[in-house]
Amino acid sequence: MNRLLNSFFSILETPEYFGVLAMTFLAAVGLVLGLYLLFTRSNVLQRRLKRLTLSQKEPEQSKKKIRLFEEEQQGFVGKIAKPLHNVVAPAEGATKKKLRLKLIQAGFRSERAYQNYLAAKVVGAVVFPAILVGTRFFYGFNAEAAALCLVLALAGFLLPNLFLHYLTKARQQRIVKALPDALDLMVVCVEAGLGLDMTFKRIGEEIRPMNQDLSDEFFLTNLEIRGGRPRHESLKNMALRTGISEINALMTILVQTARFGTSLAKSLRVHADSMRVKRRQMAEEKAAKAAVKLLFPLIFFIFPALFVVLVGPAAIKIVTILFPAMSGN
Repeated sequence: MNRLLNSFFSILETPEYFGVLAMTFLAAVGLVLGLYLLFTRSNVLQRRLKRLTLSQKEPEQSKKKIRLFEEEQQGFVGKIAKPLHNVVAPAEGATKKKLRLKLIQAGFRSERAYQNYLAAKVVGAVVFPAILVGTRFFYGFNAEAAALCLVLALAGFLLPNLFLHYLTKARQQRIVKALPDALDLMVVCVEAGLGLDMTFKRIGEEIRPMNQDLSDEFFLTNLEIRGGRPRHESLKNMALRTGISEINALMTILVQTARFGTSLAKSLRVHADSMRVKRRQMAEEKAAKAAVKLLFPLIFFIFPALFVVLVGPAAIKIVTILFPAMSGN
């Protein structure tokens, strides 16, 4: 009882201290509630549109069949990425279209991917120097650390570019690898009497277990044609989305065939033969370059080991026997 009374009297004697604690607690609670309301608040109109969109969606079975378009992200990552995207978003439309084309060639088609990409550049440019500053805080911060922070900021800003370039090249290699099989299926479908639109749809279905990227491109081209876009524009868009010279040549052949009325099956067969010849020539070129590429490992890794094994014992005998004999010992 005496302890409780002493605690009560101590509180009454120092009300300023406990008042500051109470104000700090209330400020922290208000900050947390404000952030919660900021990131979870949604517009009534957006909710209504979302409900209408969900009510008009296709059945779950057809949704699992193909997923070409991704929904816009409305969660915490989207709330963070969108303001950062507004900070570094390109002002000119041409630059934005060019960057969007790079993302599409890497397989990212949604607006969310564009925002996340720019946000990743900002976060990388800020986080890497912040980590260095945090580690150097206890040891002192000098001019060398400041220069290193600039280098890390530049590296963090350019790291998403390298990652995007790697994803683009990997996707293009997968498409090129599956393209000959797609051409053979296209020849079979055309000779069986199918039109070009149904041929694209059938190839997209048949080649999907082998390569999902090429299947998505065929499906998307077929959807554009069915949506009312001119066929030659849809074929050119497929060449732009992939960024592959083989796809561009194939789309050019299809456009010229439709324009001049030549045989589609014959044109595809000739193009397939030319692609096989080109792939054979590329394999021969890589085989011819192999000897030159093996030269550097031979010089820097294999020759020094052989030199040590062959000359090492003789060098040891020269040092232990010949040098003392020459010195007269």
